[in-house]
Amino acid sequence: MNIATISSQRQITLPKRLLLELKLKPKQKVLIERHKKGVLVRPVRTSVTQELAGSLTKYIHPSKLGIPFDVIMEETQKKVARELAKK
Repeated sequence: MNIATISSQRQITLPKRLLLELKLKPKQKVLIERHKKGVLVRPVRTSVTQELAGSLTKYIHPSKLGIPFDVIMEETQKKVARELAKK
């Protein structure tokens, strides 16, 4: 069992041992759910896409920055379809 204290700022510091067991890192997100007997705190595991988000920005043409992913995917699918039709 682990005991934590709620600070005057309404923050909870989780015990180091628990953080290590759960492999939680500083600034990592956790999911907090309400249950009948209390609360459940679970690590939010990000996808590779989320972890790499922004890391490829330097390879993207400035005119494409800020365009929604689904729009880029649609453009890509159309371009691939055109290329395949040529073969």
